[in-house]
Amino acid sequence: MKANTKKEKSIFRTILAAMLLVLGIEILLLVAALGISHVSTQLNQNAVDILEKQVDNRQSYLENLLTANEELSSLAERINNTAQELVDSGQIRIGDIEKNKEDYLLLMKSISERMLNNMRRKSVTGIYVAFNTEDLDQRSPEDTIPALYIRDLDPDSLPPEKNTDLLMERSPVELVKSMGISTDKGWKSQMFVSDESTQKIIYPVFQEAFKDQGRLDAADYGHWTTEDYILDGDNRSAIAYSIPLILSDGTVYGVLGTEMLTEYLKVQMPYEELQNQSAGIYILAYTKSSLKNDEIVLEGVCGVSGENSSMEKELQSEKLKLKKNQYGDYQLKLNEKKYYMTLKPLQLYNRNAPFFDEQWILIGAVDTGQLFSFSWHVIKMLAMTVFLTVLVGVLSSLVISLRLARPVRKLSGEVEAVQKNNSTSLQFSDTGIRELDQFADAIIQMNQDMITISTKFLRIMEMASVELGGFEVRMDNESVYVTDNFFSMLGVEESSEKPVTGKQFVEFLKNFDRSCSYTVGSDGAKVYCVEHAGGEIRYVRMEIKTESDRRIGLVEDVTKVTRERMNIEHERDYDTLTGLYNRRAFQWESEALFREHPEKLKTAAFVMIDMDNLKYTNDNFGHDFGDRYIHEAGRGFAEYVPEGTLCSRISGDEFNLLFYGYDSKEEIRNVIAEVKAAIDRKFVLLPSGRKLRLSISGGIAWYPENSTDLKLLKKYADFAMYQVKRSGKGHFQEFDLEVYDRSANETEKRKQFLQLIRKEELTYYYQPIVSAITGKVIALEALMRVEIPLLRSPEDVLRLAKEERCLHELERITFFRAAEGYCILRDNGEVRGDELLFINSIASQNLTDEESREFRLRYGELQSQLVIEITEQETLDQEAMEKKNAPEFWGAIALDDYGTGYNSEKCLLTLSPQYVKVDIAIIRDIDTDADKQQIVSNIVEYAHQRGMYIIAEGVETKEELEKVLELKVDLLQGYYLARPAAVPQEVNPDAVKIIREKSREI
Repeated sequence: MKANTKKEKSIFRTILAAMLLVLGIEILLLVAALGISHVSTQLNQNAVDILEKQVDNRQSYLENLLTANEELSSLAERINNTAQELVDSGQIRIGDIEKNKEDYLLLMKSISERMLNNMRRKSVTGIYVAFNTEDLDQRSPEDTIPALYIRDLDPDSLPPEKNTDLLMERSPVELVKSMGISTDKGWKSQMFVSDESTQKIIYPVFQEAFKDQGRLDAADYGHWTTEDYILDGDNRSAIAYSIPLILSDGTVYGVLGTEMLTEYLKVQMPYEELQNQSAGIYILAYTKSSLKNDEIVLEGVCGVSGENSSMEKELQSEKLKLKKNQYGDYQLKLNEKKYYMTLKPLQLYNRNAPFFDEQWILIGAVDTGQLFSFSWHVIKMLAMTVFLTVLVGVLSSLVISLRLARPVRKLSGEVEAVQKNNSTSLQFSDTGIRELDQFADAIIQMNQDMITISTKFLRIMEMASVELGGFEVRMDNESVYVTDNFFSMLGVEESSEKPVTGKQFVEFLKNFDRSCSYTVGSDGAKVYCVEHAGGEIRYVRMEIKTESDRRIGLVEDVTKVTRERMNIEHERDYDTLTGLYNRRAFQWESEALFREHPEKLKTAAFVMIDMDNLKYTNDNFGHDFGDRYIHEAGRGFAEYVPEGTLCSRISGDEFNLLFYGYDSKEEIRNVIAEVKAAIDRKFVLLPSGRKLRLSISGGIAWYPENSTDLKLLKKYADFAMYQVKRSGKGHFQEFDLEVYDRSANETEKRKQFLQLIRKEELTYYYQPIVSAITGKVIALEALMRVEIPLLRSPEDVLRLAKEERCLHELERITFFRAAEGYCILRDNGEVRGDELLFINSIASQNLTDEESREFRLRYGELQSQLVIEITEQETLDQEAMEKKNAPEFWGAIALDDYGTGYNSEKCLLTLSPQYVKVDIAIIRDIDTDADKQQIVSNIVEYAHQRGMYIIAEGVETKEELEKVLELKVDLLQGYYLARPAAVPQEVNPDAVKIIREKSREI
């Protein structure tokens, strides 16, 4: 039956298929002209391309327009600078500006002109600013927000000189009068928290920046309203772009933005240009769906431009779902019509911005029927032409096929007879067809060649140095051929019954495959581990190929090669001293476990172990005994670590263990305790006969509690072991995240400090020191400032300088940078140039002779103006103090923070300073504390008798100033007079007035 089926396929069906192919070619020639040219597709594609080009051009224009309107950073920076200047000068308070009309009115007046200029430069219909510093979620809906909202209904026309084309939508009454802008019909003095406009243009931006504490740049919080809005009392809808107002200290105090009326937006999206009988629509919308999805959900529609107004309302009434079509664009069914839609994204937000997931898109939509109408008409006409060519030539193909099949049947019968008799001699009779007779002769010749090649190959196999065997099975006639050594290579005894038919041989191979272990090589061949008589193990490689009804196999004895490879792999993966995994094998096995079978880990522990006394053993008894020490430890791990645990010697005296598959940490703790106890019982016998017991220390990191990442677990276990080594050897310790974080934080802080010293990233602010008689600035004190996240305190810098032994570097940087900054201020005309310069010095440090020479060379003109401040609490270095007091080096000495140390009088006598600065702790509340007044009075009396000047530092209130003036101090310093700044501030006029009045009274 099977043979007959083959005969029909190879003769009759082949000829019939050839004839039908001729017929098919005639049909395809007609269809090909249409199909290859893709007339319909090209017509449709042309319509789509025109639409896409129109939308793409409009998208580029619209994106440029919107991104240009987003540029508010410069205006926001100027508003922030203005607000900061008003705050610094004490004219406004920013903390609750929305509640103080005088404050926000002053700020609005200061920025209104810049806002108008900014609006005139953009294609926008309005600009606004609103002030608020409180969480909007906590404010009542009836609460108000002060705002300035100005609208220009025709931004494309030239502005008149007196702003008569503008309307005031929101502003205080006073600002309306001062700016001279007419109010609109819906004008209000403030905005309510519950207003639709507040919720859409102020709430998202302000809340995002407020909750984030203003960590990002203001532009990164920028946001376009995802739906249009209408101001309360107005009937014109608009969209807006807003950014928060953020001071340099992170205070979020308002929102700045621009507006585009939807009617103006429609002008920017002329639907007539779509050129589809005015049936096209432009839609400006946003979505959170990926534009690669087959379905996109429009979360909101911000603007629609089209002739049909009812369609606009339906587009804006609910979320729309767009489904992808065959052209890669989208379609939508609306009002019983299908619309073809081309989508173009508008890149309005930075990738890391909070509102990046709000993807804005411009959609060009056209009725599908109108878009493809011409293509459909052409297809109908061509279909009738193709149908008329289908009926030609079918009967002639059948007749020709039958006539050609007769001579072949005779030849086919003779071939089948040879196959049944399994004869190697082939003879065929003539068919009368030249091509068929030549084909029969070629088969006879090929048969003779195969017999010759087979005989040669068998001889080569017998002569080969590697034992080879093979077989061939023909399933069509159940014949089997095997070489003489085939079964013996597979370990089959001579007395065993051999398979004789094809089915029996295939079954034999299946049983052998199931019963014998094997590995699969990279080429797909299997290498079997065969046990021969007497227990000898041999490795046999078998490769089987299937060709039609034949299965051919080759077996090769690869015992020598396999054993050599196994030896190499063992040496590669195992430590020669302990027999445990080496570093590479442990890493490979553990990574594979974490990557491919994490479910097997359950509760796991990564343990890092270190031998405690290996160095002692190597140094005192030699490395041979050190190797024994390691060897005994490895034996202990191999004997006592549970099966399934990954155990390795990493290097030297370091071992890694991975316990996994446990239900609780307590189980692992018990196992670790047993292993450690077993190791502690082991010893190495020394040359003296004394037993040197093994001792190990270890750190434990838990999976998944500490981490699920192998690298982190290793790092944590190493940290825990390091803690053990520091606190005492011979025990195990579990990883503590809190201790690790503290250590990491301190490490990072030290790293930042060393970078600060290396790059000299210290800056200095200057605080005025004022005469207590004239109120004039007599001196400036250089105060260190650090702009590094973990090192904002000068006290931290000084502590780390001591610990890292960098005090001298800090002293050098302070002198050179403080003097350099003062010279820059002097050259820029920002200080007079004759002020004394107070520089804080470390009592135990001094510049080297070479550094002193360089300082005098660069800043020698400042020598007479320098005053070196020494803190009384610091340890005084006699040699350093002698250099500081040497007149050829510096100007004068000042004793800082006097009165807070236990040896104040001793420091005063030792230094003999020209200036004594009374500590802020004594000056604070001196106006109400009689004891502090007495202390200062005594210091003043003592100092004046010895020609010293007294400086009261830390004066922060009017009352403190008046009191220290009564106590007759010489100089004054403190926030009430002037704060430290990169450019020294003017002295508080109120303070100067008090000083001069007190001076006249005296």
